[in-house]
Amino acid sequence: MNSRNKTIQRRTGRSALTTFLSRVSLILCLQITLVGVAWGQTPAPDSPAPVLTLDEAIRIATGANRDIEISKLEVVKTQETVAQAKTNYLPKLDANVLAGVPLQPLNFTVPAGSFGTYPGIGPIPATNSSIHSPVRFGAFVNASAAQPLTQLFKVNLAVQQARLGVDLAKEGVRAQSQDTARQVKEAYYQVAELQSQIASARAAVQALSELSTLTERRLAQETVLQSDSLAVKAKLKQQRYQLLTAEDALELQKQNLNRLLGRDLRTPFSVEMLPFGELVEWDLDTARKQALEQRPELREAKLQTKIAEMDVRREHAKYIPDVSLQVSYLGFQNVNFLPQNAGAVGFQFQWQPFDWGYKKHRIAELKATTEQKATAEQDVEQRTLLDVEDRFRKLEEARMLLDAQTEQRGAEQAKLREMTDRYNQKAALLADLMQQQAAVSEAEAQYQQALAGFWTARANFEKAIGVD
Repeated sequence: MNSRNKTIQRRTGRSALTTFLSRVSLILCLQITLVGVAWGQTPAPDSPAPVLTLDEAIRIATGANRDIEISKLEVVKTQETVAQAKTNYLPKLDANVLAGVPLQPLNFTVPAGSFGTYPGIGPIPATNSSIHSPVRFGAFVNASAAQPLTQLFKVNLAVQQARLGVDLAKEGVRAQSQDTARQVKEAYYQVAELQSQIASARAAVQALSELSTLTERRLAQETVLQSDSLAVKAKLKQQRYQLLTAEDALELQKQNLNRLLGRDLRTPFSVEMLPFGELVEWDLDTARKQALEQRPELREAKLQTKIAEMDVRREHAKYIPDVSLQVSYLGFQNVNFLPQNAGAVGFQFQWQPFDWGYKKHRIAELKATTEQKATAEQDVEQRTLLDVEDRFRKLEEARMLLDAQTEQRGAEQAKLREMTDRYNQKAALLADLMQQQAAVSEAEAQYQQALAGFWTARANFEKAIGVD
């Protein structure tokens, strides 16, 4: 009778364990099936972190990213360079005042007849005359205003070149903005992937904890094998380790994204995933054409070539003499014999007719630099086209991999349901069920990686074609 009761208890325990295992398997299957939805969902109610959309993240980064701010300051610097060059259109004002007391008296001797000898009058002065200027405070004043004339052509070339520098700096801002947007997208997708992994890992830990508790109780009742209990414990510890590593990685990746957004590293947030309905299909020819028109690197190379050509023109302009309209003033204060005030108006001419071939060799050097820039521009164009084709193909590969992983995930989930039914019918072992659950988890992890890889490939492709 006692033997019969033990048999009944054992069967009852096995039936309860089977029912619980079936429930746990269904929970795991349902959780894994719906985990992909977490990419586009808000965080769980127990998480107060606000949801950060991808568009909002890019907008914040555009306005607060430090690398972009540095690039924008470069634009400000080049604009000031243009303003500096424009000041050369205006007259140049110079003033020089030397005031003080001479160390010794100033004595002048005017020889007899210095001013001529006249009939009936004689030499002027008639005898040597001494002029004495005592030691006292005096001043020497020299001031001038010169309006450039022929130099205006050179100034105009300098202004044009400075404006090209502004355009070059603006392209640098565009390049930095695009690169920052790509980095933000990659970090955003990695955070989304880790959030999904953590949600899956937490559900698995909870289910395995319940399974481990029940297995221990049934082991005491001798209705399950000890190897089954040890296998469940090992699986639970492994799942907790995976959860811990995922949480650590998520925290680090969130701090990295906060850095890109230019805000405090510990600012709390959660992310969502963009739906596939927003995808834009591209063909390779259209992508190449847009890249040639929009890539900042190519625009920068063209501007560098123009700046080098402008250097050659400015060097040629040095052959033109400098002619200015000048007004000058000269004054000696408290100095005897010398005029107190003197002024003049006229043209100032400055030219270096012979420089031992300096300008000739300088022009040759600048022309070689221009050829270098033109060759570099062609190389940048070729590398741009190669980059577009490479990113385009990687995007296609990522999409195909995502489709394959989606099918694989569905297949493994179907196998899990079949294995659960077989286990309920006592046609499969617990070890087989747990092995299939592991296969489903692995397939889900590969699917999430493929999904994040696809969005990363799309971000790289958009940067390759110059999308702002």
